[in-house]
Amino acid sequence: MARLRPYRTEDQEAVVTVWWESWHSIRPGLRHPQTLADWRTRWVGEIVPAQAIVVADDERVVVGFAAADVAARVLSQIFIAPWHTRQGIGRQLLAWTQQLMPEGFTLQTLAENLASRAFYEHHGLVPGGSHVNPLNGMDTIEYRWMPSARPRRGC
Repeated sequence: MARLRPYRTEDQEAVVTVWWESWHSIRPGLRHPQTLADWRTRWVGEIVPAQAIVVADDERVVVGFAAADVAARVLSQIFIAPWHTRQGIGRQLLAWTQQLMPEGFTLQTLAENLASRAFYEHHGLVPGGSHVNPLNGMDTIEYRWMPSARPRRGC
C-alpha cells in the first residue's frame, strides 16, 4: 500500500518519469510535443519552487504524485504510474489536495482522458469550460471541486 509523504529533491527523476509515462499512457500513440528534458526543466524551474508537492511511495518507489499551486487554488499535477492505477492512490492524492485547499480548487485534464474524467466526476468534481492547452495543443477540460455545503445551525 502506498503512503503519501512530502516530495524530496532526490525524488525528481522518479516523479518526472511517472509524470511522463502516465501522461503518455492515456492512449496508444499519444506524444507530447515537448521532450522529457523539457519536462525536467519545467519541473525544476516552475513546479518545485512554487507548489506544494506530495508523492505516493510504495516501498521506497515513487508510484504517484500531486502538485498544487495553493495560492491560485489549482491542482496542477496529479499522476499515478500506469502500473499502479486502481489501487486507491489517486483517492489518497485527491484527499491530500482537498485537505490542502479546503475552500475548493480547479484542475485541468485532457478531454480525451476518459479514465481521469470518470475518476474526478466519481469523486465530486464538476466539469466546466474547455480550452486548448498552450503546451500541447490539445483540448482540455477544467474541473472544479468545492466542499459540500455545511449545515446551518440555529436557524
